[in-house]
Amino acid sequence: MLVIGIVGIVCALLAVQFKTIKSEYGIFISIAGCIFIFIYSIKGLENIVDLIGQITSLGGIGTEYIKVLLKIVGITFISEISSDIAKDCGYGALSNQIQIFGKMSILVISLPVFSQIISLIGTLLS
Repeated sequence: MLVIGIVGIVCALLAVQFKTIKSEYGIFISIAGCIFIFIYSIKGLENIVDLIGQITSLGGIGTEYIKVLLKIVGITFISEISSDIAKDCGYGALSNQIQIFGKMSILVISLPVFSQIISLIGTLLS
């Protein structure tokens, strides 16, 4: 966590410093910092996936539900990072469209799970 905090502060200070010289440099430094932090955080994802695998084997949960959950988490992270970068560059409308597309993608991916839940509720009620 300390490494990410230091990288974030250094990138922010460099971006502010270079923004006065050329605004493009500040944006590039900000994007490079975001990419570094994202790649650094992905390294810890392997432990989380292993833990989820252990939980599913103990609980008897189907792997298709875990795959859907991991896809939703990935879409959320990517759309948030992309939206924030677009917003920092001054493209608010593009940022909003990225967020909407991320939400729509999550809805499309989760539709099979919702349909199974609704059919399960229908069988329980009848």
